[in-house]
Amino acid sequence: MPLSALASLETAAIHNPAGAMGTLLQTLRRLAAGTHLNELAAPEPDQDIEILATRLTATMARIMTNPAIRFDGDAALRFAAIARVSDNLHAVSGFGCSDHILRMLGAGDTEGLLRLGREDREAFTKAWLLFSVDSGLPIDVAALLNTPPPLALLAAMSLISQKPILTEAGHKRREALVSLAARLKPVHLPLSVDHLVLLSAAWMLCSYAGARDKHGIKPVLNKVLRDWGGGIGISDATMPAPRPRLDRPTLLIAAEIMHSNHVQYRYFGQYLRQLRQRFRLVLLTEESQADAPVRSLYDEVHVFKREAEAGYLTKVAAIIKSIAPDMIFWLSVGMRHWGPVLANFRLAPIQFAGLGHSASTFCDTIDYYFTEEGYVGDPSLLSEQLVLLPDDSLIFEKSPHYEPLAPSIRETATPLRVALPSNLLKLNPHFIGVLRRIREKARRPIQFRVFPNVSGLELIATKRVFERHLPGSIVHPVMPYPAYLARLNECDVNLSPFPFGGLHSVVDSLRQGVPVVALEGLDLHARTDSMLLRRLGMPEWLIAQDEEAYIAAALRVIDHDAERVALSRQALALDIDRVLFGDGSTALRRDVVDA
Repeated sequence: MPLSALASLETAAIHNPAGAMGTLLQTLRRLAAGTHLNELAAPEPDQDIEILATRLTATMARIMTNPAIRFDGDAALRFAAIARVSDNLHAVSGFGCSDHILRMLGAGDTEGLLRLGREDREAFTKAWLLFSVDSGLPIDVAALLNTPPPLALLAAMSLISQKPILTEAGHKRREALVSLAARLKPVHLPLSVDHLVLLSAAWMLCSYAGARDKHGIKPVLNKVLRDWGGGIGISDATMPAPRPRLDRPTLLIAAEIMHSNHVQYRYFGQYLRQLRQRFRLVLLTEESQADAPVRSLYDEVHVFKREAEAGYLTKVAAIIKSIAPDMIFWLSVGMRHWGPVLANFRLAPIQFAGLGHSASTFCDTIDYYFTEEGYVGDPSLLSEQLVLLPDDSLIFEKSPHYEPLAPSIRETATPLRVALPSNLLKLNPHFIGVLRRIREKARRPIQFRVFPNVSGLELIATKRVFERHLPGSIVHPVMPYPAYLARLNECDVNLSPFPFGGLHSVVDSLRQGVPVVALEGLDLHARTDSMLLRRLGMPEWLIAQDEEAYIAAALRVIDHDAERVALSRQALALDIDRVLFGDGSTALRRDVVDA
């Protein structure tokens, strides 16, 4: 029987040190691309994931602690781009984390790590790339400021991109990291898609932290993104001389995600119908995103396919220049790796962003931010000039795939089912700690139903987190929307996360008669749920202003069946499909056009 990829790596670690690092990088790259651990072990019989992860991480320890096995050439840079796979491997392994490797390298604390920086640069590099924000070692991330570039920035981006974060200590460490990240220096990065993915991930995921200055790293990353884009041949467009004002100027919609199955279509469909009255609407998106319902919203559609080599983005920029748009509307920036790099170039006289990813871009090339006024708690948190719409102008596009599901309200609930229909990124350890306090104080049994929208190692790691902190929770894998809605329909209340709240999960919940409790903050993404609850006239006490009020509101719904059921009936009486949704037959307002 031929050796499996995993067995080949184990063999190389012992008998072929010269090739071991390259084989490890190939293995991690396959996992980052979605290969299952059991595929790496084939043709061996299927084994428990923990056993396979333990074998792989033990082999990684052997390779990383062998002084004869070094990061040759750009191997360290390539490892940095996929280092977070190591976190989840260690999390699901018998080791639980990579701390044992750091100790073996001599980096058991901040002093040891800095000593390695002076005496053994190879071990120092390995230690930083293996370090996790969830590490139990007393290592201060501020030491990154004394680390030479590009390692400092690569390690910071990698740590900010870690998901899931497993511990309260890890949450605090990431909060500290995003607060000091603005002091890091921009660097030249390899012109690979892997490094762009890492850049874009850190650029977007900093938004899920709680610190007020969490976006301080974006100006640094924007410089790196422009440098990276320039390195593959992207440049600003030549701005046109003054020209006659057309009856329908060209508005290019740059959509990282747009498919009619996605909430981006739901959120922006009616916006686009309004804009098409006044503008020639042109779509730029990936080929997979432009299905028939999407195409029907535009006058012209341009699509592209991702490629393994970074140069494909030069061709995408050329498409934009050939369209010569008068304006570009980025529905989101950060949800795909190509968004942040292209958004950092001036490709139209006017460029603005919307709420697809509800955070400011801090790009010099994005002029305006277009959103409903109820989402804005503090304008100083945005770098763009705000263009505000009245909250009641928000109408969602009906999905052509949506099939109504009869609500199922339980008059009594034991155990009471708490829905957490929140992307994994929003389920931070501090929020989970608040949920634990709610469970401890509740007068009845609670079961948490978790919808993190992840698979593979991330799903396994997420299950471990909830098993540890909220035993008995059901953590669902990625599932089709109808199946998700059926599972959500079985729940009794939705506890919306913070500091990054929900929006479409609030719509889905209320439409099924599931009450929602939210905590309001100042950032755009800390007000999406509260704006919607107010817009629909739900009781103000469901919108907490601090954690204690959030816990009190949650317990009020959980402990009192009559009040919970009354909230459910109030939500159903709103007739959300009529109030919040429209299609091609809906009379169009002019709020978006006039703005």
